[in-house]
Amino acid sequence: MKCKMCGEEKRLIDAHIIPRSFYEPLKENGRTPRIVTDVAGEYPKRSQTGVYDKEIVCESCEQLFSPWDDYGYRFLFQELNDEQFIRKDGEIVAYNFGKCDYEKLKLFFLSVLWRASVSKHKIFEKVQLGPFEEKLRQMLLEKDPGDNSEFAVALSKFDASANETGILNPDKTRYDGVVHYRFYMGGYMAVIKVSSQRASETFEKLYISEGNDVFCIVREFEQSREFRALVNVAKNANRPAKI
Repeated sequence: MKCKMCGEEKRLIDAHIIPRSFYEPLKENGRTPRIVTDVAGEYPKRSQTGVYDKEIVCESCEQLFSPWDDYGYRFLFQELNDEQFIRKDGEIVAYNFGKCDYEKLKLFFLSVLWRASVSKHKIFEKVQLGPFEEKLRQMLLEKDPGDNSEFAVALSKFDASANETGILNPDKTRYDGVVHYRFYMGGYMAVIKVSSQRASETFEKLYISEGNDVFCIVREFEQSREFRALVNVAKNANRPAKI
């Protein structure tokens, strides 16, 4: 089959869209990670290894993602000290991760976005990039993270454990009229702008940018739309199936 990254006819491999390492924090107390989607006809599934697609890339192109995937995981799950917590009235409202390797971290998120866009798996059916898909492919091949004019990433994290939040399917939304995609990864939510429009001043300050500290907003899980979605799916689902 033809590899969707390099375009060559090669043997394709089982490729994870969200790296397998991001499912590890969900295995608390020996539980199998739960993957939740609001796609019609799809019910909560449990999987030890997450969602993969065998019709995306060849082995050499999969290896292109490896250093970015590894860095993304190590950066997000690093040990934080008390000085990195931002508090308001005694409550933690944000993290300051400090500086990052901008190229590796940005390319990690962009590669997940591209993989989801080219995948035919139902869980990723809401990720439709149109003409941005090819532009993103070229950026990945050239290892070019770009600036925040078209693709930008902001982070938030739930105040619940990763096992409680599960992994929800990504979706498309608009913030102040600007298109963004939301991805859920081990308790984190990455919001990725896919538009040439400028975002609001608030988002511009939160986007990951070269040479600046990386900030992550802390969100209350039980008051979020994601929690309501989980409850709604659970109420209307039968026994979770294995993926």
